[in-house]
Amino acid sequence: MPDSKRTRENSLTPRLEQKLVLTKTEKFYLNILSTPLHLLKEKYLPVMEVEDYAVAYSEDLHQVLVGLLPFLGLSDNDEKIAEYIIYNIDSRGKVRISAEEIAEKFGIGSFHAQELIELVLTEFSEEISQNTGGQFNEYVEPDVIITPEKVEVLRIEVKDPIIMKALEMRAETLYKICEEIRKVNEYFLRGYRKYPQILTMRHISKIINLHTSTISRAAKGKYASTPVGTLPLRLFFGKIINPQIVKNEIKRLLEIDSSLTDSHLALILKSEGINISRRTVNKYRKQVSTATKEGKA
Repeated sequence: MPDSKRTRENSLTPRLEQKLVLTKTEKFYLNILSTPLHLLKEKYLPVMEVEDYAVAYSEDLHQVLVGLLPFLGLSDNDEKIAEYIIYNIDSRGKVRISAEEIAEKFGIGSFHAQELIELVLTEFSEEISQNTGGQFNEYVEPDVIITPEKVEVLRIEVKDPIIMKALEMRAETLYKICEEIRKVNEYFLRGYRKYPQILTMRHISKIINLHTSTISRAAKGKYASTPVGTLPLRLFFGKIINPQIVKNEIKRLLEIDSSLTDSHLALILKSEGINISRRTVNKYRKQVSTATKEGKA
């Protein structure tokens, strides 16, 4: 009997998102799962009591965004301008300088400056929204630590058994997801790859027997402390990487060896952590070629 009860409890998570009507307990669990660690602390810990082993370094929002800049695939000059824009985001999440001021400072067109502003605000909207509205000076705190060797979910301890059970289930769900991320991203975590290996939520759902919407809830608003920086979990599901990255890499590789075929390019890009089909490589290759010719004209 105890075994059957344990089986029912372990199979609770996959079923939750598939039910038409959720119980109050199930809704409470999903709410806990969706909540980042720093908000759980604010709600359930009257005093910030965190065990020493669970303390991971945190970074200021500006530093976090700057650390994510390489994943936007910008040129060196545009990345420098984007960094300037980031450090001019105020406590309301607004940019303190105009496109005209940026254009004058860096000697670029106002339209291009506005494009960069919109790119930063759009791609990093989640990070900005979580740390503005009076919370801008707070730190972005990771929910999990991922290294090439192991995954460690950061936890809090509460006395209420119902809340504690929900927190344990949250930790178990995050662990399963992040363990799959760790397995396929060992080279990235060791610094051997420039970009992470992208996973789909559907793929993970089949491996760990969780509904895709449950995985989406678990990843939303969560951060992982890794050897390459504090990164949002959504990065590993391809939510940040800009298509321009692929174009820049294709251009760089063709400058090294213009005889590379589309299949060769796809294979090299895959080794860097960018999964892309030969057909898509061909499409981007044509765009790169056209842009290069227009630039020379």
